[in-house]
Order: sequence, then structure tokens, then C-alpha cells
Amino acid sequence: MGSKKVAKKDMSKEKLKEKVDASIILQKMSFTFKERNKVYGDNYKTVGVVMSALFPAGVNLKTVDDYNTWHLFELMIVKLTRFANTNMTHKDSIHDAAVYAAMVESLLPEEENDE
Repeated sequence: MGSKKVAKKDMSKEKLKEKVDASIILQKMSFTFKERNKVYGDNYKTVGVVMSALFPAGVNLKTVDDYNTWHLFELMIVKLTRFANTNMTHKDSIHDAAVYAAMVESLLPEEENDE
């Protein structure tokens, strides 16, 4: 019995990965940022402008459902502005916007006239 436990313990050690230095992680993040920025531009600077235009009086979020709906709505805006930044050619962004729209609808209360 004792040998089985040792073998099992050694196998779990083999599965452990070496830790990656933080500087390597940061380099990979920088690469990802540069690649995404080539496609979407500085989209992160656009979203606030759009949201303030849509909600000039601000927003009033109180419940968990309010925050969930807002979060998904904001992701829709991110995807729509990314789509716009690619001259309306990046299909993945528009598909994602549609998925987020369906998720928002799933959070909305049903009305009697909904069909």
C-alpha cells in the first residue's frame, strides 16, 4: 500500500508547472494589447464617450439584477464600438454583441404581451 501512495504523490509533482516570472507575463500582455489595438484601436477610450451620450443624467443601479444588466449592456456597447472601429467588418464583435443582447433579454422581467 505504501508504494502506491508514493507513486501517486510523485505523479502529482510532475503535473505541477514551473512558475513563470512576472516580467514574462507582462511581456505577453503587452503583445496581446498591441495585437488587439491593431484591430480595435483605442476602443477603451470610446466606450465612456458613448455611454455618457446614452446616459447624460447618469445611471442608477441598485440591485444585483441592475448591475448584471448594466454589465452585459456595457459589453454590448464595447462590441458595437469595436465593430464600428473595424469599419463594420469584424464579424466576431457583432456576433458577441448579439449574444450579450440575448443575455440581457434573459434578465429582463417578462411582460404580459411578450410573445
